Amino acid sequence: MADERVHGASLLGEEPKRLELSDGSRLILDGSADADQIEWRRLGRGWTNVSVSEAVNLAGDEFADYVTVRTRAEAEWLRTLSDWYRDQADRLENELSEAR
Repeated sequence: MADERVHGASLLGEEPKRLELSDGSRLILDGSADADQIEWRRLGRGWTNVSVSEAVNLAGDEFADYVTVRTRAEAEWLRTLSDWYRDQADRLENELSEAR
């Protein structure tokens, strides 16, 4: 469970930004190639995975909207990529059927 005393303090870095928490740790939505899946991570002296709900709670009132918008944007980006790959798969299948 999230430490109730910890809350969002500021946004750092280039896009997409990282949310610095009051204890010095940071929240990022990690979709890097090194990650097994896309999830919120809390970075400090290591890292821990946190649910979207935990990320919203850690962000606090001031930055909860950031977590919400960032999560929605990532979900939409994934849908866009999925649509593109589906279109490419359909194109390849059509070319294959025409080749026969």
